[in-house]
Amino acid sequence: MASVFSYPKVEGKPAYQIRILCADSGCEAHGRGGLVLGGCIPYSDFNGPIDTLIILGGESAFAEPRQEVLRWIRRRAPHVRRLIGVCVGVFLLAPTGLLDGRAVTTHWHHAPKLAELYPKLNVDRDRVFIKDGNVYTTAGVTAGIDLALEIVEEDIGGSAAATIAHTLVLYLRRPSSQTQYSSLLAQQADVRGTPLRDLPAWVKSNLTEKLDVSSLARLVSMTPRTFARQFELHFRTTPARWIQSLRIQAACSLLATKEQPLKIIARLTGFRDEQSLRRAFIQQLAITPKEYRERFSRLRVPESD
Repeated sequence: MASVFSYPKVEGKPAYQIRILCADSGCEAHGRGGLVLGGCIPYSDFNGPIDTLIILGGESAFAEPRQEVLRWIRRRAPHVRRLIGVCVGVFLLAPTGLLDGRAVTTHWHHAPKLAELYPKLNVDRDRVFIKDGNVYTTAGVTAGIDLALEIVEEDIGGSAAATIAHTLVLYLRRPSSQTQYSSLLAQQADVRGTPLRDLPAWVKSNLTEKLDVSSLARLVSMTPRTFARQFELHFRTTPARWIQSLRIQAACSLLATKEQPLKIIARLTGFRDEQSLRRAFIQQLAITPKEYRERFSRLRVPESD
């Protein structure tokens, strides 16, 4: 998230000032894999204003919460414009009571535990990030990047957010409505040793074919009912949504590199017509094919100062 916020400028000056606060008295914060962040400020020593308070959490988020930290968050929260819990950081926010009655999310693996421990929260275990009032919560750590881009777009505009995404070599900012388990990742599921093992490669090479459940079931010598059950077991999504995602991925590649009309791109990627292509983009990416093409064709990596 800090990388995203370090890029945008307003009138030649950094748009954001970042301060890293830590719960301990030292000046370092320790993360996974030996990562150490220096220049941290003990939270109790920081008296400046806070526009956006972002709560991060590692394994310590599951420990018994320190009451003095919870009191500090409660005292600060009414005076911030945004309150954010990234991934399991929500486990540090939940005991403050500030999330009661709100819609929240966290990493899918920990969502059941969050719902069990804090029944007053409306836990959505599928969303990438959720905004409820001025409170934001996210899924896994990388979802924090999606949220950071959303915040930049709120504050400065979509063009700035898109430019940063391009600079950081991000495929496309995921909208909050997108599910945590991407169907594009699902195609890479380990299906070796199952009748579905050759399905991903075949479908990607035959996107213009009729790809309904009956056709796919015949391809792998299963009944439609058995195929649907096995597919959801291994891919954790429906065949229709998975195929739509593959077609969108192929369309995105053509939109970024070709100047072909949308109706031709729709035909080449298996969509019935241009309107079907447009509806699929809005549904899964919250952006139209035309907007996708315009956004990525005009992006340039910012020159360094």
